[in-house]
Amino acid sequence: MTEEYFSKFRDHIIGVDQTFETPFGKQTILYADWIASGRMYGPIEDRVRKEILPFVGNTHTETTVTGTAMTKAYHHAKHYIKEQVNANEQDVLVFCGSGMTGAINKMQRILGLKVPDRIRDYSSQFNIEDGSGHRLISCEDVNRPIVFITHMEHHSNHTSWLETIVDLEIIQATETGRVDLDHFEELLKRYKDRKFKIASVTACSNVTGLETPYHEIAKLAHTYDGVCFVDFACSGP
Repeated sequence: MTEEYFSKFRDHIIGVDQTFETPFGKQTILYADWIASGRMYGPIEDRVRKEILPFVGNTHTETTVTGTAMTKAYHHAKHYIKEQVNANEQDVLVFCGSGMTGAINKMQRILGLKVPDRIRDYSSQFNIEDGSGHRLISCEDVNRPIVFITHMEHHSNHTSWLETIVDLEIIQATETGRVDLDHFEELLKRYKDRKFKIASVTACSNVTGLETPYHEIAKLAHTYDGVCFVDFACSGP
């Protein structure tokens, strides 16, 4: 039933039956990297080509037909996306354009946590510890943000934090591979005096498909005056 339902969508994926030559003859591409990059969907690409691309121009101006078209399309897209994720006028939508990696990096920069690459040229001045990766600038522990991630994170939500000014803790897994909420609360208690506490977790493992109890994680984070960010790269909200 599920296969039959989705077949109409599968049939319109560009390149779904694409072949290529190998030493063993002609083979059909078997694409298994959907988490990293989705493939082009024919009806969407056709609509973009016919209705959007002929009017491509700079946004935020309505002195030309192209500027007007792009500005209206941009605002329509923001409104539609907000509607789909149940956001309201008080919620901010920020386009990234380069997947989870771009989203997490932009968030870190907005929060002022990202350390610019050039700052390493002044490591002695800023007391940057060689080889530690995550403790790049010296400051009092109480002022250093603490970030909690799970054992199921994509590299974007793990290694990128090592290049910020935060301390990083990984929430342990249970015997069944789930997120150990008791351990998370232990960590929250341990770092209760930190002024800025962040839980940055995936909604779903892109390897096993196990879902993260992000509602419970958010509730615990809020209880200890923290915030929670959730990566929905491989799970619809």
